[in-house]
Amino acid sequence: MHKNKKIILLGIMVLAAALVLSGCKSAEEKAAEKLIESGTNGQADVDIGTNSVKINTNAGSYQAGGNVTLPSGFPDDVYRISGTLTAAFATTDTEGYTISIETSKSMAEAKNLYDQELVSDGWTVTSSMALQDTIVVTATKDNRFVSVTISTIDSQVTVTITTYTNTSDDADQE
Repeated sequence: MHKNKKIILLGIMVLAAALVLSGCKSAEEKAAEKLIESGTNGQADVDIGTNSVKINTNAGSYQAGGNVTLPSGFPDDVYRISGTLTAAFATTDTEGYTISIETSKSMAEAKNLYDQELVSDGWTVTSSMALQDTIVVTATKDNRFVSVTISTIDSQVTVTITTYTNTSDDADQE
């Protein structure tokens, strides 16, 4: 993905999180839509609920808070640990997805599940790294990439899965 698109999409996610936390009303939705539209040169639809936010643009979508649903087209061959889906992000240009799941599993249990399930689903694990409160596992399959980040914050284990299709533009940019 081009560096500018990554920056814009990161900005959208930060804005969305700020909006969820502030409990904004309709005027803020409209302001957010205008900001996103000016940054992406496209249409944006922002829906802010009591504890949730949903953003849809021509470049992708973002959901956070309550009632998050798995993005349409999320790959069936990427294992999703049991738990509560708390955020979902999808891009249209690279078939890219990022989801976050809060789980009752320990970090070690989650890592073992991903080590087994990725291989079982035909992925080749390319790296695994453990830090104090974070484990990262990456894998490839054909022209696709997946990264699984398992972290603990305030005793809550969260698994964040990022997957995308590596297009020729991506290879040129990296």
